Parts: sequence; structure tokens; C-alpha cells
Amino acid sequence: MSLSLKKVEELAPDQASLNAAGKLIKPAKWPLLARETQRNLLWGECQGSGSNPYRLSVDLSDLGYRCSCPSRKFPCKHVLALLWQYAESEERFQDASAPDWVEDWLGRRRPKAAGDKAKPAGGDATGKASLRAARKEEDSPEKTAKDQARAAAQRERLRRQREESILLGLEELDRWIADQLDRGIAAFAQSAVQQCRLAAQRLVDAKASGVASALDQLPAALFALPEDLRHDFLIERLGGLYLLSQAYRNQEALPPELREDVRRLIGWSTRREDLLAAPGAPRAKGRWFVLATRSENQADNLRRIETWMWRAAAPDAEASGDAPEFAVLMDFVPLSAGATAAPFTPGECFEAELVFYPSALPLRAVIAERGQGEDAGPWPRPRHGLPEAVSRHFEALARQPWLSNSPITASETRLLADSHDQLFLADREQEVLLRLDPGQREDALPLLGLDGLAVAGLWDGRFLQLLTADTPLGRWLPA
Repeated sequence: MSLSLKKVEELAPDQASLNAAGKLIKPAKWPLLARETQRNLLWGECQGSGSNPYRLSVDLSDLGYRCSCPSRKFPCKHVLALLWQYAESEERFQDASAPDWVEDWLGRRRPKAAGDKAKPAGGDATGKASLRAARKEEDSPEKTAKDQARAAAQRERLRRQREESILLGLEELDRWIADQLDRGIAAFAQSAVQQCRLAAQRLVDAKASGVASALDQLPAALFALPEDLRHDFLIERLGGLYLLSQAYRNQEALPPELREDVRRLIGWSTRREDLLAAPGAPRAKGRWFVLATRSENQADNLRRIETWMWRAAAPDAEASGDAPEFAVLMDFVPLSAGATAAPFTPGECFEAELVFYPSALPLRAVIAERGQGEDAGPWPRPRHGLPEAVSRHFEALARQPWLSNSPITASETRLLADSHDQLFLADREQEVLLRLDPGQREDALPLLGLDGLAVAGLWDGRFLQLLTADTPLGRWLPA
């Protein structure tokens, strides 16, 4: 069925909705656009402010529609944008079989119409009987099995399409990296924001959202560094992206845990429900201490809230085995929601079982079960010093080469200042010195001159960001 822009305008509840729809007509906003011409169906997914896209479907036979967004306008801007794109750029819609969520919607709205059509002039008994028979057939095991098989086939087809799209996007990424190196580091710095945004947008279109996010964050991380560190940092990050691209192409040769890391960094995700149900997912029970919470605004209009936790000792060491010592919980909220408080407070602790995403270095986790929270009081001191903590960092980096921040804990440390007023965390013998994040200088000044600090922090190989410190005067937390 053909569709005109005039018809789309007539469907709009007001001019504001039509204007809003016009702003959504961008390929990057639509990870999925599809149609089934035999039944005059359109459907798509539109990325909104949340982490999951809105799902919408349209029956062109009568212009019936459904969208998962909470809008009170009918039709909403997402439906209008879908129809607008179909009217202007029909070629954007791939031919496909309707997924199960479209079939569910269609099944709820079309049986009634079919029953009404079959209704004889003398009464509705035949129509009701036909409708009951149709519903019985739909609920039959054979029909259910057929629907499940069709849905599974559809998911597999979409997965293969995404794999192919990602590979094409990574080829573009490789060329882009080579171009930046050919032009030189100085030339890159002059147009880093524009270059990275353009490359990131192409990767979003290729459904490699994880790499796109890494590129979007690159300029800010680069310019936050002192100028003398930028050259090495940029080479390291571009090299890491190229290594990730090659690893994805050869993922079948990787150990299973590292393969999961690579796919997650590219942009594939695991649902919380699937993770909790996975029998082989790493788990750790114990008394978890909340070290710190961090918040960062992302390019996709979401705020990422991180909660960093440390398990000082498991109640049953034999059962825990090599269970992870650190964990980070991540929550994502729309920026439009305004200021959002972190779900936990630094200093509290609670008994909990955490389930970790499969990884060569399990770190990101979700809470499976937890007990009542309480104030931790003096937290148990780490059993090792700074030299061993740094050694552990390099061991972690060897297991997971794309590790950006490594959590560390250490006892018997002290804070020192050099002649340029730069702060360093050192062990008692001053054999190891880690430069403190310059942004923490003012907050950390009260720690100068205190001996025997027990600290927890994030080390990226250049700077240490202190999360907390246990001092003779009490617990220190950054402002």
C-alpha cells in the first residue's frame, strides 16, 4: 500500500507532534525498520532517551498502530515518523517476517475484525463459533510450537544481519584509524571531536554501539590529560580499538570468557534475567562494602551511575574459591529525569550474592540476593601493600587487554607531594609511587602527613583516583 505525506499530516494530532516526528527521521534513531508487504505491515524500533528502544507497529490496511512509548498523543511522534519514512524512503524498510511482538499485537486486533466479517445477517452464532475455533487453533500446541519456531528463526536472521552490519562497520573503523595515523597525532587533536563523532555515528548505524561510545568518549579523555601524556594515550586507545576490531573478527578462536568481553565491548548486551538464570555465570557471596559511587553523562542521553564494591572476605572461603573480590553495579537513567541519587551510599555494607557478567576478568555484576544494609564501621584492611596491588593490576590487564580502570586496594600507604605540588600515593619504602588524579588534589590534601593509610582506588596506568581511605582519624571520602 502506498502512503503519501499528506496522509501522514492528516493523521497527526497537532503540528507539534508532526514537528517532533520530523526530528526523528534519522537512520541512527532507528536500529530496525521492516515490513511485510503481503499483510501490509510495518514495524520498527526507535531509540529514545532510555536504554531500550520503543517498539511500534502499523497495519497499513486500516492505519491501526501501536507504540510502547508513554505518549498521550495518538498517534505518537514515533508512529508518525515511521509512516513519514515509509512515505518518503520506502527502500529503508527491509522485507522480513513479522517478529513475535508484532504478531502478538496483530493477533489481539485482527481476530475480532475477522469474526465480525464472518457474522451472518441472521445472527452472530456462526461468527462466534468461528472466532472460538480460530482462538482454539491459535492456542493449540502445534500453533504455539510453530510461532516459537518462527520467532526463533526471526531472531537468528536478525542476529546474522547484525553480525554482518558490525563487520562492515569495523572495516570502516580500521580505515578510519589508519587515516588518523597517516595524518598524524597533531592533526587529529585539531579536529578530534568532529572526527570521532562522525566515526561514532557510522558505528551506531552499523549496530556497534559499544565501539561508538568508546569513540565518543575519546576526545574528552584525551584533552583531560596533560599535553605530554596525550601522544602515548592516543596511540594506546587507537591501538586498543584496532585490537578489538581484529579480536571480533577472530572471536571463535578466543577463550569463551574473553569472547564475551569482546562482544560486550562491541555492543552486544545480556539481559539481566538471562544473566541471573545462566548456570555458569560467576557468583560471589559475602559482606560487600560500598567503596564509592560515580556518575557520568553519556553521548546517548543516558546517565551511567556506577557503584564500586569490595568483598573483604567471604564467609565461606572454600565455597567462594576464586570468586571476584571487586564488583561494579551499573544503573542507567535518562538525562531528562534530572538529578538522580545513587542507589547506595559509600560506607554502607551488606551481605549479598552477586552474579557477574561472563568475562576474563569478572567485574560488572548484578545483585541476586541481598540482606539488610548497615554502616560498615571500620572496614577490614587489605592484606597486601601497594607493590602487590600494582602487580595485580598488570595481571588483570594481561587477562583483559581493554581494561580501562582497575580497582585496587592497599594497606600501609601514605600520600606524598613533589616539588611541583603533584600528589603521589606511595608504599612505606617508597618503591612504588602512583600519581594521583589532578582533579582530586584539593580533596586529598588533608591526607598529607598521615601514615598507615588503607586505600581503595581506580588505577588506569597513569593516574590513581582514590575512592576511599581508612586513616587514623577515620574514613576519608572524596567530596
